[in-house]
Amino acid sequence: MSNQPNQMQTTNNPSRRQALNACEACRKRKTKCDERKPACARCTRLGLECMYIETVAAKKNLSIEELTGTLKRMDEKLDVLTAFAQQSDGHHQAPTTGLASSPGNGQFAAFSPLNLGGTGLVQNASTPFLDTGRVLEELSLSQRHSTAPQHLLTWPCSTLSMSEPDLQYPMELEIKRPRLSRSTTPPRCFEAGTPAGDDSWLSRLSLSQVSLLTQSYFQHFHPSCLILNESLFYSLVLSNAVQTNFAPNYNSCTVLLVCSLGSIVAHYSGHEEWSSGNEQDIGLGFFNLANDMFRDLEGGNWESVQCLLLMGLFYSAKLRVYDAWQANHKACCTVSILVPLQRALEAQHCQLFWIAYLQESQILAEFDFPASGLGKLASSMPLPVIPGAGTDPRHAQYQFFFLALISMRKLLNRILFHLYSRDHTENATNGEPTHIDKPATFMSVSSSVIFELDRQLEEWRTCLPQGLEFLSYSEAQLAEDPQLDQTHRSTDERLRGHLQARYFAAKSIIHRPYIYKTLHHDTTASISDADAAGARTAVGSALMSVVASGILQEPLVLLLHPINSCRSLFACELQLTFVLRSDSCQFVLPSNWEIAGETRKSISGLVAEMSPTAFRDGEILNLLAS
Repeated sequence: MSNQPNQMQTTNNPSRRQALNACEACRKRKTKCDERKPACARCTRLGLECMYIETVAAKKNLSIEELTGTLKRMDEKLDVLTAFAQQSDGHHQAPTTGLASSPGNGQFAAFSPLNLGGTGLVQNASTPFLDTGRVLEELSLSQRHSTAPQHLLTWPCSTLSMSEPDLQYPMELEIKRPRLSRSTTPPRCFEAGTPAGDDSWLSRLSLSQVSLLTQSYFQHFHPSCLILNESLFYSLVLSNAVQTNFAPNYNSCTVLLVCSLGSIVAHYSGHEEWSSGNEQDIGLGFFNLANDMFRDLEGGNWESVQCLLLMGLFYSAKLRVYDAWQANHKACCTVSILVPLQRALEAQHCQLFWIAYLQESQILAEFDFPASGLGKLASSMPLPVIPGAGTDPRHAQYQFFFLALISMRKLLNRILFHLYSRDHTENATNGEPTHIDKPATFMSVSSSVIFELDRQLEEWRTCLPQGLEFLSYSEAQLAEDPQLDQTHRSTDERLRGHLQARYFAAKSIIHRPYIYKTLHHDTTASISDADAAGARTAVGSALMSVVASGILQEPLVLLLHPINSCRSLFACELQLTFVLRSDSCQFVLPSNWEIAGETRKSISGLVAEMSPTAFRDGEILNLLAS
């Protein structure tokens, strides 16, 4: 935090960390090695021969510098690969793909070290993917797009006719929800002897109870969303809150928010005494006490950003989409103010920037809420590297997961921008906006662009570190029979599963034009092998995204982004419904496709209580089936 300068090092002055793979010369002299290759700085300066001996540990744990370099090279390579693919595409259908015309400033991004000396190969290439304005737009996800599942209902094969306003039902339902109860009723374990409306139950929290709730938070929510510094939380934040008996300050507010989230985990781990009524009220007492406290504390500072992000996480677990957007939007706006004011950005502040960016992006991927504009700063922000992460394999794994999420978000934004953006796709003849789901648009998507985006996705997958890696998509994976019984998943399984779900969802979105072509092809003409394979990939990947998300193994509220998992299920079910209604498209059905309907049944009770959007999705499926 900003009020503990001695606890955090700035990104300009990184703290010392253990060398994971020091060179032989530095190892013998027992001096610090920066691990640069082919020669470290010390050996270069002294003219020594610099040799590295790769150890098993080094293979398992990339240094932060190596990881950062890999991600940067990957991002640069993807930009150039896509640019060259577009140049070699003989069709050049800019108005329909959104790939040809670039912003009028004509400036090009100089990606070091891809600036190829005096050759002028990259500098002078008129490639839209290297255009600064285009890259900034890709990162910001500020434009409207049509990958949200309800837009599939505009396809001609849909038996439901929905106007553009009708398609906004997720937004309308979420903003019209009743406000969340502001009750501070204690959990069941404190109800005895606590008068109604009395908040004194907080002072009766034992250290063992606080420990249970905070550990539950750090074991479940923390690994996938590093809002807090765990060691700093226990050494400073928690101790201060307990010592002051939860006096109104940022430390107490943070602890209460952690306890509210920890209560959810504890309840579903067998500690049902942390419920204060029905499932919707779990953690609500802690949360509302924190919320009341935060109203008097909130300001333009990083402590407020942390609290807002924790609030957004709680709202997300409760499937309160509008409330989650409000909290995250406010956090993003605060970060947008704070970043330009920082002379040197601390590592934790950089971390909070990227968390806010990712949390907002997840909501905007499914709902047309206004964007904060934080993504416009993303291209100039360093990757979030916590000093000393390499010394703790557990924390390093969380950090690698987080970096993988950032890289995936950039790729997803690129997919949305170049295949599905509704803001920059215009009719070539009259300049009017063209709905991306109209036949002329989907039919004209360049296969080379789809191929290149898919190759970028596979490039992302192959760069995942050990412990998070997984196999590429294949139809054989669908033959494995997933179980609906809820079982505990380890932290590594949850992190890897979330990355898999993102990967499969991205692959399905990339190949969606093929399922559209297959469903609407001329019955007098045959479907090409490429279109048929692409259609199977689109539907199969959509189903695999549902399986990998954890929705079959864990309670819905414990997933990282539960509403996104519900909407991915809806997208999969819509495509399956369309295929089942077409006799000529039965070959597209993946193995075990029935699992989608069984998943819907398993979450229907909770969805009916907690998510009007997901409940309406289910009603639409019933109408299509009737």
